[in-house]
Amino acid sequence: MKKDNASGIINDPNDWCDEVDNPRYIVDLIAKVTRVAVETVRITDSLR
Repeated sequence: MKKDNASGIINDPNDWCDEVDNPRYIVDLIAKVTRVAVETVRITDSLR
């Protein structure tokens, strides 16, 4: 968590989980990013 002194805005990535009432949001996001990375490697390898 980090607070911007000029604006007073607090940057807390965990706030989104609370707002959408989904405590698994970060875990699900990491899984999706990993899936995209794996598929990208698979596709680029098939192009060779």
